[in-house]
Amino acid sequence: MIRCITRCAAAFAVLVPLATAGAQPLDADYGWQWPLSLSSGDAGAYRVELTPGIYAAAWSPTLADVVVVNGDGHAVPATLVPAAVDDRPLLHELPWFPLPADRAQRDIAAISEIASDGRLRRVQLRVTPDAATAWLLDASQSDGPLHALRLSWADDQVPFEQVFRVDASDDLRQWTAVQPEGRVFDLRRDDARLVQGRIAFVAPMRSRYLRLVPLRATMPALQLTGVQAETRPPLAAASWQWRRLEPVQVRRDGRDGYEYRLDGRYPVTRADLATAGHAGSRWTLSVRDHDDAPWRVAAADWVAFRLGGDPATRSSPRELPTVMRDRIWRLEPQAPVAAPPALLLGYRPEALVFVAEGSAPFAVYAGSARAARAAAPVGQVLEVLRRRHGAGWQPATAVPGARVDLAGEAALRPVRDWTTWVLWAVLLAGVAVVAGFAVSLLRRRPAPSQ
Repeated sequence: MIRCITRCAAAFAVLVPLATAGAQPLDADYGWQWPLSLSSGDAGAYRVELTPGIYAAAWSPTLADVVVVNGDGHAVPATLVPAAVDDRPLLHELPWFPLPADRAQRDIAAISEIASDGRLRRVQLRVTPDAATAWLLDASQSDGPLHALRLSWADDQVPFEQVFRVDASDDLRQWTAVQPEGRVFDLRRDDARLVQGRIAFVAPMRSRYLRLVPLRATMPALQLTGVQAETRPPLAAASWQWRRLEPVQVRRDGRDGYEYRLDGRYPVTRADLATAGHAGSRWTLSVRDHDDAPWRVAAADWVAFRLGGDPATRSSPRELPTVMRDRIWRLEPQAPVAAPPALLLGYRPEALVFVAEGSAPFAVYAGSARAARAAAPVGQVLEVLRRRHGAGWQPATAVPGARVDLAGEAALRPVRDWTTWVLWAVLLAGVAVVAGFAVSLLRRRPAPSQ
């Protein structure tokens, strides 16, 4: 009995280490790391913008192999977020002039004085703001297209609900409706109040002058105190990054085409062409992730042209229907071209937001065909922090440093996972040992007495 138990223990002592041999530190599973410099040591949550080096190291098409690791060597909760775009509207005060409704429909140019830059100096019409039911707005100094108007009025304004038509003009003579019906109201009941002072335009528009004309004559006059124009900030050109790919000419099905190889998992959303001189062609842009995959059309019937060095005489970059991280790109012209163009792929860097769990220092790990980032409720954590610190709160920044090699290219080669097979072998070996022990006991059992 004792000898059999000893053999069983010895068998498990040999087999169990084999089952755990597959467990390796993260350094062996990832190709490279980038140490992080934290802007604040106790922020709790951080945002690190991905660099071209990190994109080039990533193996997974979804960037699942980009993680943040703490000083103890453990991955921390992290999530990938799109590029931060500040799309909050910009507000500009507009000069405004009161008009009685009967004169609002007439020739305002005859009673106005305009400066050389288009600014309204004055409107020669004697009317007090309290008696006005229509208004002339000076938008001549506004930058960019207008998206909406925001009206404000006196605190003692009588509750009302009014519908305005917004007209636009560049000469105060010819007017065009840019918003046929814009509803504005200030309603109250007991201590409750419901206010709407924003009039959105059907489409963004540019015009020197605007006119607010009421459509409900029975409503109380609006005691206007201010008008703001709402615009959108332009996307900073510096926020876009571009990868320039040189062509390799190929011939498929008797037609010329050009293939391009992208060196990383960049979140490409724009495409453009770089030509040596004047050019104008129609193209089909296709993508695939590897040589054996089928092609997918990313942009069909794409007209790209360049007529000189002035940006105004060349086509705009083509917007792609979705984020594309494919490695192989192909351009096919609908007619022969003199020279193949370089392909420019534009993207805006994403960020990895992580919770600083564990001890510092922290680092970004990337490049693995074996490991992946675990799902984590980072979004819920950030919502809690925003409720605590205010809607404008954002995670602190973390900046990647120089790349440090870990397993290198070896981490990009998938390996067969023997762990499950070893565990089954341990289980079966244990069953065999127990069965052998039972058979041994049965053999030693004394024969029954006669």
